Amino acid sequence: MQRQTSSGKGIFETGTGFYHYTGKIFDLIAVSIFWILGCIPVITAGASFTALYAAVSKSVRQDIDTVSKKFWSSYKRNLKASIPVWLIFGGAVFLLLLNYGIVREQFGGLAGLFLQMLYLFCALLVIAAAGYAFPALSRFDMPTGWIVKLSFYLTFRHLPKSFLLILLFIGCYLLLLINPAVILILPGLYGLLASMLVDPVLDRHMPEAA
Repeated sequence: MQRQTSSGKGIFETGTGFYHYTGKIFDLIAVSIFWILGCIPVITAGASFTALYAAVSKSVRQDIDTVSKKFWSSYKRNLKASIPVWLIFGGAVFLLLLNYGIVREQFGGLAGLFLQMLYLFCALLVIAAAGYAFPALSRFDMPTGWIVKLSFYLTFRHLPKSFLLILLFIGCYLLLLINPAVILILPGLYGLLASMLVDPVLDRHMPEAA
């Protein structure tokens, strides 16, 4: 006889209990490894971020297909469209952080501090916008220009959630510095938490998927 919990459901029943949540953890590990593999050619990192979001949002949260099927199908489908989006956001962050480093080394005083904070703020703003761009790319067929415009619009339109996306990114970055081994689950966990913030926003502003 199956062991019962106080609610009358078996602790190993499909869709609940130990097996269910253990399966979700393994899914997050699997999608994290897929994400790492997808990022190996650096230029395809955008496709990997897009596929990560699709797999976590649909497979982990909604149990639609397996994470493997959802990740790689999204990766292949959005590979071409994701490259210019990745180059725009990745290039912008790189240049802003480069300028931040130059100012930090060569300028002092209040002016130097102001420029450092300005470049750092702008870099975080671009990172927040990217947090909307790749999820939108995974769900809708839109030209690159519209993806970029939409992502910045959503960043300013939903500032509290944008702030949480920034904090989530910083938290994951710090965890990775403290213990690099968390890379085996951290991308999936980031995607899971980010999707909880971004999904309602995309549903509200773009209700009809392409």
